Amino acid sequence: MRRLVVAAVVVALALAVAGCSSSSSDSSSSTPAPAQVPVPVAAGSSTLPNVVNRSENETTTFEPFPADANVPADLHQKVSVDKQPTLIYFYDSTQQASKEVRIVIDTIRNRDRGMVDLVAYDIGKYVTTNPDGSVDIQETLATDASAKAAVMFARDQAINVTFTPFIVLTDGQGYIIFKHRGIIDEAFLEREVLRASR
Repeated sequence: MRRLVVAAVVVALALAVAGCSSSSSDSSSSTPAPAQVPVPVAAGSSTLPNVVNRSENETTTFEPFPADANVPADLHQKVSVDKQPTLIYFYDSTQQASKEVRIVIDTIRNRDRGMVDLVAYDIGKYVTTNPDGSVDIQETLATDASAKAAVMFARDQAINVTFTPFIVLTDGQGYIIFKHRGIIDEAFLEREVLRASR
């Protein structure tokens, strides 16, 4: 019985293969298939969506935290000596974007309590804004000692604040692991905070 079933399957397969080859030879001898006609695209539209790069301000970095005289003493102690993961936030208290980022930071710190310390510097009084939105920090505008320390730190080559709001994140080894300028996504920043605290 098995031989009969196997023979029937082999015959069926042979007929199927023969049918496929004859239909392909028939179609080659018959009239050719019509050419593909491209679908017209409306003027000004694109076949691919125009996606804005929302990550252009994000940087991946792993460099030692500066140890020069520009670093405020309390921040040096926290980051370089105590090795406490720290989120350093430069902002302008008159700027809506800075207020929005601070809400994101506070939400993450409340949810992930104790993961990172926060050190915030309001440098809004000491910056001039360029037409492209970048800022120049004016050292001469800082009058008291603590403001001058914050301004000098923001101007440090390793930090290089060129925009407000601006985030610098350090890890438990005393390294800068993340910098970001402008509005930031909450989930993205939380992931970086968790990475810093590992």
